[in-house]
Amino acid sequence: MASLPTEMGIFQRVIERGSFAGAAEDVGLSPSAVAKLITRLERRLGVRLINRTTRRLALTAEGEIYLDRARDILEAIEAAESEISSARVSPHGHLRVHVPLLCG
Repeated sequence: MASLPTEMGIFQRVIERGSFAGAAEDVGLSPSAVAKLITRLERRLGVRLINRTTRRLALTAEGEIYLDRARDILEAIEAAESEISSARVSPHGHLRVHVPLLCG
């Protein structure tokens, strides 16, 4: 089962690409796996997020709300990871060295 951020990211990708196949190509899954993931997400939420036709995908009102919130959440996760990663690159803090008096 995919994590919530993964589901949100794939949902966002589907909308950005306009198809399950395009999103599947981006995330390395099959189009049917992406479609099933979106269906499970909709079932879990109890609302339809995307209206599907043979020609196109269209967000429902609930889908637009979910997409906006998902973007905010994914950006916050990315910012947190970037902040932590950059903090790890440059050392900071105090360094104390204790040596015997003869070595000093």
